Amino acid sequence: MGVTGMLASQLGQLWRFLGFFQPPVLRLLHASVVVLVAVQVLTRLAGLSMTHAIMGLVLCVLGFGLMALGLGTRGPRNYYPYLWGDMDQLKKDVAAIRSGKLIIAPRPKGLACVVQGLGMGALTMSLLTGLWLFRSWQMGEISHTAATMHSIFVFLLLGYAVGHGGMALGHFFFWKKSTVKK
Repeated sequence: MGVTGMLASQLGQLWRFLGFFQPPVLRLLHASVVVLVAVQVLTRLAGLSMTHAIMGLVLCVLGFGLMALGLGTRGPRNYYPYLWGDMDQLKKDVAAIRSGKLIIAPRPKGLACVVQGLGMGALTMSLLTGLWLFRSWQMGEISHTAATMHSIFVFLLLGYAVGHGGMALGHFFFWKKSTVKK
């Protein structure tokens, strides 16, 4: 099997793995947002401002759609349980990590969901400050404050993406290893 075939196989397995946690529409939106965030970084680094702006507007629609679907499906208490004083599952997950268990199964109101909530916050702020920056550009005067705030939230979003993506790939790796027939 060639590299392309191996990559297609891995992506198919990853899609199946994500199906344990997300319905197809949510998976599709999630994948689209991940790809568009990567495209945004690349267009910005390449200095393609107009492409960056257009793709940013598309990302706003898909990103806000992803968050609305996620919050609508699971509710805000799933991602932000601490706002309601509900810390039980989060405490259990932290205790499991402290005891040396590095991979814990994602549970409602647990550490994985709280981290996803932080990612939704970083994405929301990146999108809102991006819209603010775009609007100031449209009006003919780019806001330094909007540009600075957008850069800060994008940096936080990228940090989240690396951490969240790394943990997801770690879970995927251990899932694959456990499903391989010996």
